[in-house]
Amino acid sequence: MDKEDILFKRINHIGIVVKDLPEAIKAYSAGFGGKAVKIVEIPDARLRACVLKIEGVEVELIEYQDPELPLIKPLRGDKAGINHICYEVEEMEAALKKLKEKGFKIIEGFPRKGVHGKIAFLIPPHTVEERIEILEVEK
Repeated sequence: MDKEDILFKRINHIGIVVKDLPEAIKAYSAGFGGKAVKIVEIPDARLRACVLKIEGVEVELIEYQDPELPLIKPLRGDKAGINHICYEVEEMEAALKKLKEKGFKIIEGFPRKGVHGKIAFLIPPHTVEERIEILEVEK
């Protein structure tokens, strides 16, 4: 595989949908020693998220207040548990173009601003159940 074929810089975080954000923060902090480093609200998506650092790993706890919103429904925001792995990319538009060419479907409403920068959610060609997030970190 050539270097130009490698699309991702690193895994940025693991996204977990929770039903009660304060309770989930307490549980992850107590159970794993995680430290909340950022709490964000995104009003138009009706979500609250907490970024926890657990050793060198970031876990994003996400509470969707209305998982039936047209933007959120395809993200499977009504299903508590591990939701996605977020891969960091250097340049969003180039990454999306390459992924579309490989059969990945971009979920409607993306790319858009997310917790860490510009994000897009995709459905891979091998299954409609999986969600992948790509992220261009804000500079």
